[in-house]
Amino acid sequence: MFFLRPTPELRNIIGACLGRAQQKFPVKIYWVDPNVNHMHRGREPFEGLEENMSDFDQLFFSLLTREVNRMLGRGGAGTIWAGRTNSEECIDDKSAEQQLLYGVTNLVKDGLLDRVAHNKGFATYHAIASGDLYERFEYIDRTAWNRAGGKRRNLPLSDFKKTVTVQYSKIPEWAHLTDSQYATRFRKEVRALEKKFREARENEGKRVAGPVKLAKLDPWGRPNHRKERTRQPLCHSSTPEGAAEYEEKWKAFLDKRAKASQLFLEGNLYVEFPKGSFRPPLVTLRSFKPLPGTPLPGT
Repeated sequence: MFFLRPTPELRNIIGACLGRAQQKFPVKIYWVDPNVNHMHRGREPFEGLEENMSDFDQLFFSLLTREVNRMLGRGGAGTIWAGRTNSEECIDDKSAEQQLLYGVTNLVKDGLLDRVAHNKGFATYHAIASGDLYERFEYIDRTAWNRAGGKRRNLPLSDFKKTVTVQYSKIPEWAHLTDSQYATRFRKEVRALEKKFREARENEGKRVAGPVKLAKLDPWGRPNHRKERTRQPLCHSSTPEGAAEYEEKWKAFLDKRAKASQLFLEGNLYVEFPKGSFRPPLVTLRSFKPLPGTPLPGT
């Protein structure tokens, strides 16, 4: 469904949820760009804080689900995601650049907008293209409101308004550029893709929906034509050779994990699992000897 249709209200919701998650679990955010019914994200953990990745994702999607449900009047429990989040590794700097540009221009590629700058919803483009890698958003601290007895005391929610900042990081391929150079390079690459997609549309005789029509999308609507499902990539690579090498390493990792799991099940509780996998938890069981004459359960 079109729960993520681009509107100014949703722009602030997404930004505030991102900022709150990043504040609690710091990660490098390269891009976050929603389409009308899915989202493109690029992020990386800080060295030594790798565990923040899953915590950041969990908090961000949890906050976003609650706020979108509140906006749509659905209550707080309804899910807005069809399944588990997909996350593939960019195995080289060039592939991260490719995915940044793909995510940012996705609405244009799909024929929903002519230019990325026309997006009235949340878009990484506005911050990066301006040369300011910080964006500020507002949210209501409902936890503080509840603790203060907000409903019981009829306290105004506006008294619990807070501001949070989202900090974007430069992708490694362009990390050597100044903020101004980074913005210039980014705008140039985006314009080139916009021109490419525009020419392809004109050759096919298609027109874009435009920002006004997008904002009026029924959030409960669905695409008229479902896209053909394609195989989820194992990774993102700028070369076929890099992808093939990654796949071989992945298969070797799975083989090591399978062998370690088998040994663990056979009773070797101290077998070493490969880095990046999880050892099954040990469960302590207590046995008891029934008193003489006590019937056993089921007899």
